[in-house]
Amino acid sequence: MDTDTTHARQDALAFLKRHKAGVLATVAADYNIHASMVYYTADDDFNIYFLTQLTSRKFEALSEHPQVAFTIAESDIPQTLQIEGMAMDISLDEGEAKKKDALFEILNSHSPFYAPLTKMDPASIVMIWIRPTWVRWGDFAFEEIGNRHVFKEIPIIS
Repeated sequence: MDTDTTHARQDALAFLKRHKAGVLATVAADYNIHASMVYYTADDDFNIYFLTQLTSRKFEALSEHPQVAFTIAESDIPQTLQIEGMAMDISLDEGEAKKKDALFEILNSHSPFYAPLTKMDPASIVMIWIRPTWVRWGDFAFEEIGNRHVFKEIPIIS
């Protein structure tokens, strides 16, 4: 990986981990699109983990079409991270319990308001993993003219 790509990867990963909410886009069985904000946690390989209800539109859609898009953005410093990948229910994976705990910690940290998910029956909540297939980092903060150095595709390392 060249130096520019290495720095872009480090910046994108720091951005991903600094934020806790993003927008998930799914496609339903009838091919209608749906987007919703979700709280998430992530690892060093740009894998995204979030919780949702079994009865949610997003869970129904990703069960039909596991291809999803996920975006995190910041307007104060114009930066965005775009991820495309495959979503999978990993609720029954015993090794993922720590991620679920981390997600509930994030959901409960926004006092005085709490995500509705924290008030629901835990048996109706599933944990979803997005395995990235494409990642693009957009950093508009330093490019004065055009977008030549704005977008960097981040190689997926697994």
